[in-house]
Amino acid sequence: MKIKHLKTKTKIELELGEVDKYIACVNHLDSAISTLHECQDMFMSDLGRLETLRWRLTDLLGLEWNSEKHRYIKEEK
Repeated sequence: MKIKHLKTKTKIELELGEVDKYIACVNHLDSAISTLHECQDMFMSDLGRLETLRWRLTDLLGLEWNSEKHRYIKEEK
């Protein structure tokens, strides 16, 4: 994966295997949301998948946690 933050856009290049990982994440997210709607409850495995999705997205977008602002921001290089 290659990430480039430009002035007007962010360019992300993924390999085919990485695309498959994100497709799987979207499907896990869909399943967790469906369970929440149907049962108004969440399985711990769904919570783990949501955490995995968060970490993969922060990696994909080149984000880092800023403890002063209590949010993710673009990595400063």
